[in-house]
Amino acid sequence: MIKDSITLDADPEIFLEKVLDDINFVDQTLRILLEYLQENSRLISREIYIKDLSETETMFEQLIYDFLRHEGNISIREIPEIREKLLALQSYSMERQEIIESLGNSKDPETDSQVVSENELAELLKAF
Repeated sequence: MIKDSITLDADPEIFLEKVLDDINFVDQTLRILLEYLQENSRLISREIYIKDLSETETMFEQLIYDFLRHEGNISIREIPEIREKLLALQSYSMERQEIIESLGNSKDPETDSQVVSENELAELLKAF
């Protein structure tokens, strides 16, 4: 949606602030989701969430890249403060992507082991 909005032939005074707010919201959301995944190594379907977060982070990084180079009506070429902020967000996105990749590559021995041993499970199921 953000990518489509930067390509609109619209008044930049109306849409620029909204687009920047949306970009900041996505950045903050991705940061929070990454922190949550880092803190919860036993989360069910964690690998799927890591993969989804990685794909979303890649799309976000591409969005910023496109926005920095876009020459349409909603352009930031003439506003150095916004350009610097977007370059910083792009850098943060790349850093998060590296962390996400390390999460996907690292295996916690505790998460690979059974949560309940066979003996414990048999004991729990005796009543049935």
